[in-house]
Amino acid sequence: MKKLFWVAVSGLMALSLVMAACAPATPTTPPTANTAPAPTAPTPPGTTTTPPAPVAEKPQGEIVKPSSEAPKYGGMLNVGSGEITAYDWFTRSFQPTVPSRYVMDGLAEGDWTKGPAGGYGTGETDWKMGYDVLNLKAGMLAESWKWSADFTKNEATLVYQIRPGVRFSFNPNSEASRLVNGREMTADDVVYTLKLLVTDARTYIYFNVPELRTAQISKTGPREVTIKTTPDSLMTVFQRFNYWGRVIPHEVIEKYGDMSKWQNSAGTGPFMLVDYVPGSIMVFNKNKNYWQKDPIGPGKGSQLPYIDAFRYIILPDASTRLAALRTAKIDHMYGITLDDAVQFRKTSTQLIEAERPVFGSAPIGMRVDKPPFNDVRVRRATLMATDLEAIRQGLNAGKGEILTFPWPATKGYEATYIGLNDPRLPQETKDLYRYNPDKAKQLLAEAGYPKGFKATALMTSTEVDYYSVLKDQWSKVGIDLDFKIVESGPKTTLLSSSQHPEITASGVPQARMYYFITFFLGRDGVSNQSMVNDPKMTEGIARVARTMITDEPAAMKIWGDELWLHALNQVYYIPRPAAPTYTFWWPWLKNYSGEIQIGESVGHENAWFKYIWIDQDLKKKMGR
Repeated sequence: MKKLFWVAVSGLMALSLVMAACAPATPTTPPTANTAPAPTAPTPPGTTTTPPAPVAEKPQGEIVKPSSEAPKYGGMLNVGSGEITAYDWFTRSFQPTVPSRYVMDGLAEGDWTKGPAGGYGTGETDWKMGYDVLNLKAGMLAESWKWSADFTKNEATLVYQIRPGVRFSFNPNSEASRLVNGREMTADDVVYTLKLLVTDARTYIYFNVPELRTAQISKTGPREVTIKTTPDSLMTVFQRFNYWGRVIPHEVIEKYGDMSKWQNSAGTGPFMLVDYVPGSIMVFNKNKNYWQKDPIGPGKGSQLPYIDAFRYIILPDASTRLAALRTAKIDHMYGITLDDAVQFRKTSTQLIEAERPVFGSAPIGMRVDKPPFNDVRVRRATLMATDLEAIRQGLNAGKGEILTFPWPATKGYEATYIGLNDPRLPQETKDLYRYNPDKAKQLLAEAGYPKGFKATALMTSTEVDYYSVLKDQWSKVGIDLDFKIVESGPKTTLLSSSQHPEITASGVPQARMYYFITFFLGRDGVSNQSMVNDPKMTEGIARVARTMITDEPAAMKIWGDELWLHALNQVYYIPRPAAPTYTFWWPWLKNYSGEIQIGESVGHENAWFKYIWIDQDLKKKMGR
């Protein structure tokens, strides 16, 4: 089971390290237009709506003790990373690439001041997860926005007001940067970028979100960009464009065609990519002409970022990264497992730590578009043949959650989630998620498989141990599981062409996905491994997206009242138990409280880089 522990955690850690980078953070001035609809009745047909003022959440109290110490400029932040495999903004990766997340600002992201913010924030969130709650957003390159919808005409409009005075960074040693020459970013640049997203076949949005291809994007004022779409697509447009709309200068694309060479990265972000040695290091220097000021605390009004530079030290092996943290070769690391956290507390007493809630884990998908898993009795039998509690005990020392699909319990999304011990959950549903091989055999017999059946699971070599546990458990009810072991590339190819076998896992669901969760809606095995095509889920999620336009709490409630129970009963996926992980950092990392994602989970990792500062005197005093 210890091997199993490492396999499950490695998936989360790999995801965290690959995503270990991000773009900018909150604006100096809060957005003037609403980013979170207040609770009102759903919009009647034919009514045009504009979201009213945000509803303030009750602060949860002080998260960290405020320090009166003023931030200091200078120093370099060192973080460990896996190998950087993509540099191009046009990549079809599920997230913006590492360089683009730092070099290019997006339109909006999470509001730093609503987290700990060095002890001066409101504490409405902890920014340890990908929280996409509308009331926690703040403008970046878009200083404000508003939307409206007419359901009878099937029309919706999103209008961004683009922030003035933002300039592209200038790196005299970069030919691409010299080409742009530090000019001001304009609404035309935003239009250019968003149109590329929905028209260029190389981009993730074009390839994976085809409904956005029909969005009409135009400049409607000196600093105004208007997007016309449908009500069903409105929130998807808003969410996708917020973090994928990382504005690029047209000059670079017109000359080089793309940004496949890291030297061609250019943008308005807080840092500039200045050096990269494959397999060794990636270096970012601060953008001295960055537009944003510190929004809160003793440094309020000070120019960001505080650090002079940061380095990704490429350490593909997790144990090597842990050793680098212990010896202060790197300053910070998240995704640390329960076992490693115990060791750090014993051997590295000077380190500061924070627990990260359960992030999630890739569920086991079962293809419901073909026998035998097109029969719900077979799916329920397979679930009941899975000893989830034994796995939780073996993996996580009894900590963490079993029910991590459709997503784990998440702060801010409580209305969408019903736990296994919740009195609202019917007993017959609870029983599905408890180990019962005898009942599983009965269901298989009823479905026409009294002697069980054979199935094949698609996996990479790192997943073998986990599937070995499933193979052993399932064999007790007659399910004979074969392994198809491939590299990650061929696995993705099989998933994207929907040629994968009956069983596989890919992707980590999160609560922020509740209004567009692709595990039920995706068109291929990458996003919808079980190939679910359930009218109730499709209609319900569309209704969630529509309701969210005017009433986000009501949209969440649809999940808790209707869709959650249906999804659990249909057993489209088998959840994988997950445990909390831990973040450790050295005390010279100031203004930091364990934050990971300032906004959505995709593309907003480590946006805190520009807010923190390095206490270089303390570092020297500690002999580092």
